[in-house]
Amino acid sequence: MENLRSKPFWDRSPLESLAAGHKKIPLNFKLTMLAAFVFGLAAHMYCYTNMLTGADDSALFTQGFSWADGASGTRWLIKLYWDLLGTIRTPWLLGVVTLALYGAAAWFVCEALGITSRAGVVLVSGLMVTCPTMISSNFYLTSAHIYAGALLFACMAAYAYEKWRHGWIAAFVFMLLSEGSYAAYIGMTLSLFFLCSLKKLLFNEKCDDKHNLARHFGMLFLFGGSMVATTVICNLLTGGNTQGRVQDSQALGLQGYLNNIVSSVKQVFDFFLPGTYITYFHGERVMYSLFLLCAALSAVLVVWLFAKQQLWKRPLGVFLLVADIICLPLAMNVIGIVSGWVHTLMSFAYLTPWLFFVMAVELLYRHPDMHKDLEKMLRWGYSLLACVVAGLTVLCGIRLANLAYTKAYARSQMTLADTTRLVERIESVPGYEKSVTPVVLTGYQSTRYPGHPAYEATNSLAGIGGDYYWEQSYCAPFAADAYINQHLNADMNLLNTKDDSFSPEAAAETLQELGYSADADELTAVVDALEPFPSENCWAWYNDVLVVRLFPY
Repeated sequence: MENLRSKPFWDRSPLESLAAGHKKIPLNFKLTMLAAFVFGLAAHMYCYTNMLTGADDSALFTQGFSWADGASGTRWLIKLYWDLLGTIRTPWLLGVVTLALYGAAAWFVCEALGITSRAGVVLVSGLMVTCPTMISSNFYLTSAHIYAGALLFACMAAYAYEKWRHGWIAAFVFMLLSEGSYAAYIGMTLSLFFLCSLKKLLFNEKCDDKHNLARHFGMLFLFGGSMVATTVICNLLTGGNTQGRVQDSQALGLQGYLNNIVSSVKQVFDFFLPGTYITYFHGERVMYSLFLLCAALSAVLVVWLFAKQQLWKRPLGVFLLVADIICLPLAMNVIGIVSGWVHTLMSFAYLTPWLFFVMAVELLYRHPDMHKDLEKMLRWGYSLLACVVAGLTVLCGIRLANLAYTKAYARSQMTLADTTRLVERIESVPGYEKSVTPVVLTGYQSTRYPGHPAYEATNSLAGIGGDYYWEQSYCAPFAADAYINQHLNADMNLLNTKDDSFSPEAAAETLQELGYSADADELTAVVDALEPFPSENCWAWYNDVLVVRLFPY
């Protein structure tokens, strides 16, 4: 066969050029992408072929984003993502792009942590695309490629800082891009940095602790600088009219940050406890057992390496080891320190210990000091056990994803049907006039029907907790107007769709602001006398305003 390198590129056929380019791609990158698509499609295909729309998606059929719209909530790059791939009518395309970004992120993780074996690369890729964090991201499929982009830039920042000479410049740029896509994913950069530091401390006997300490301060300044730069960019794009996370962070004082540190760390541990409403382990005993086994094996390995390396002879090394372990929970939920509350969509608390586990196993397996038969046998056994545990975890993640998507689809269809029935009920009220009659909704739509406790898993994985989204999706405060008037073309004069609460008190306050005569106690009494929708007696007139009671508020 003719050597393609001897031919100028302009003399090559397209197939020859593709073949030459394919040969130049690193083998591990090919394995990472292949594993991402194989495991990712097994886990998320149902979502990609059955577009799951939730409350956040209700307005996206007809509305786009400007630079200022995204910057008002830190996502100043959202317009670019939306313009490139901004339609929810091609979920399969969104899925393919999202999986490609996941795969690229997994490769940068492997490179940053020094995971080069084929088994390790495949395991990391499988863990990343099937972990509950990715499942929750895909629940918001219209934005999944944005979250995947934020993850990719976060991983690239850690890789650049660790592997490139003067990589702090590129790391700063990648951190800005990650925060501009979705700020909470910046925690992945810090988590990977701490894992790289642990690798140097536990597996490198000649580690320069002073240099390692200097790199910690460098990353601290980079992170702080990127957060400040993100705030400045958002303020410039919005003319100072920021809201949400940016505004919250600007308003926090020292005491506020200290309180958020405590609550954010507590939330990370809540993710690991099966009895809390935000846990990843609702009814998943096998998955929880595997996670506990992973944590126990990792802890044993840290203690063994601490003794083997005689790390106590390096006080600075001991300090860095303790600091890294303490700071990992902070890194997992670092954005919670700024925003105060972060749901599962924003946390990699589950994934980080697994990355340490696989990294440690590979480094242990490749360690040159394997001359003792017993030690060699123990290392082989540990590595084999790690592969089995990680493999079972990937399979459990695939099962959990399909279970959650199936239930979410059923819930989504229920909320669509119930909202349609609600509109028909309102339009049948005597005296109702389309686009004229003012309507106030109180309470919430609910799909919490008896005999369906398993839906709790979907609720937690979607990162949504209590009051709306999949529970009361299209009657959620910010979704009701968009869905009822845009999708159903009801042209309904809804008054209180911008409220955070559908309580009678909040509805009365809204009516007063709009110039209507309203009293909180009177309106509460009127609502209490009604029966929840879909009862016939779910509506009443109050000062010429049609009041409808949904599920008990």
